[in-house]
Amino acid sequence: MDSERHEEMPGGAMDSERYGEMPGGATGPEGGGPEAIEPAEAEPPPRRRTCATMDVHYRLLRQFDWYAQERARIENLAFEYEQGTRVSARTDVVRIPVVVHVVWNRAEQNISEAQIQSQIDVLNRDFRRLNPDVSQVPSVWQGLVGDARIEFFLATNGITRRQTSVASFSDDDNVKSSTTGGADPWPTERYLNIWVCQLDSGGLLGYAQFPGGPAATDGVVVTHDAFGTTGTAAPPFHLGRTATHEIGHWLNLWHIWGGTGGGCSDSDFVDDTPNQAGPNRGCPTFPHVSCSNGPNGDMFMDYMDYVDDDCMVMFTAGQVARMDAALEGPRSSFLTAAPSPSGPVVAWGPNRLDAFAVGTDHAMWHRWWNGASWGGWESLGGVLTSLPNAVSWGPNRLDIFALGANHAMWHRWWDGSRWGGWESLGGILTSPPNAVSWGPNRLDIFALGTDNAVWHRWWDGSSWGGWESLGGSVFSSVSAVAWGPNRLDLFAIGTDNAVWHRWWDGSSWGGWESLGGSVFLVAPSPFKLAY
Repeated sequence: MDSERHEEMPGGAMDSERYGEMPGGATGPEGGGPEAIEPAEAEPPPRRRTCATMDVHYRLLRQFDWYAQERARIENLAFEYEQGTRVSARTDVVRIPVVVHVVWNRAEQNISEAQIQSQIDVLNRDFRRLNPDVSQVPSVWQGLVGDARIEFFLATNGITRRQTSVASFSDDDNVKSSTTGGADPWPTERYLNIWVCQLDSGGLLGYAQFPGGPAATDGVVVTHDAFGTTGTAAPPFHLGRTATHEIGHWLNLWHIWGGTGGGCSDSDFVDDTPNQAGPNRGCPTFPHVSCSNGPNGDMFMDYMDYVDDDCMVMFTAGQVARMDAALEGPRSSFLTAAPSPSGPVVAWGPNRLDAFAVGTDHAMWHRWWNGASWGGWESLGGVLTSLPNAVSWGPNRLDIFALGANHAMWHRWWDGSRWGGWESLGGILTSPPNAVSWGPNRLDIFALGTDNAVWHRWWDGSSWGGWESLGGSVFSSVSAVAWGPNRLDLFAIGTDNAVWHRWWDGSSWGGWESLGGSVFLVAPSPFKLAY
């Protein structure tokens, strides 16, 4: 696909602020941005490790009722893997594409590609049990060291750079949005998004979002001077272990002492990690006993403790089982993303096919079969954060829908002679669109809102109606079908993992009605998963 052809698109033009280094080109105007930004005073590198993942977790519990339900399901699934009642079906290595968003205020925070690659190299050693310092594990625990069979690689054009006027960020997720001085994520069901920035002084090295949280903020944040092994990385957090720790959280690992600040009654829900009273810092001497866990004491060399980088060297087999549960449950899109199709195929007449896909530039691309040969690929532009949906309501007519970088619905159409659009249909949506047509010049589109309800907008031949809420508390994308004029049926998975149905009979909406079942999505929704 030709990355040189672009046009105005959802979420803004394709610029270096969003996409970073493009092949054969620089990242933007000299000086790092289109306007002068006064840099803040430099902050000293942190000397004491702090992770804000639990603070983010408790904030999300307060903000969203559905988050607690989702977390309970995820923990139940993890328990089954830990206890052996479910066993991982995979035998191969999972390779996870990574996008690194460098958000910088001072020039030294605009870290080099070499520093970023050094971090990827660390991850690939740590998650495969290939780190040389694993030899530091005491002999009593050598048999517990686990190989997670996970590797990481930078996505194509997977370094973005954004100069910001924000001197430092906290754990409030502002770094994850361009509207608050940060950078917008790439689609979080397809990429592990890592934001590298200046975090607040006082020891905050990073934080992650557990599986099951909002898609728009999913990912990992690491302060620039604890990222990688070169450049601005500074002792004692200069060996890349902060990202290893935070990605452990992203794969549903708790701190090794549990979910609170300490106390021998807490747990990390892993059987092969000893109970311990709280975080260890620095580099203790083995054995370090707490909670009457002698003679071997705390497993302080585990990646999920708070010790210095040169002291944390292992995951356990029990922690690997929890990561397996995450990859085959809430993170299962990373198991299916590589071989799955990236867009729809529609036909508006005999021997006519139109195929759509999202390219590596996050634009919409189109190819077509006219009965004799394939045309395209042609770029239809866009900065898309969901898979597209396409529908045809008549000969030589196509309508395509996708979410833009601002989480609104965007629409483009072919009228038989040319492409129109993109036009914004508004909304703040959290699932890919589902569009159907039950007659000429009639369109109905459905998606999930931030309240997990189903929302609906429609085209009646002259204007757009909606958005209207159809209610519900849904944990999957919506499937819609029209089997005749003025008839619609919707299906989705509810919080009870059952299938729910609502219908339009031509005059009013019926439902929701439960169709029962306990559904495991083999091909997961790209945004919210049920399992």
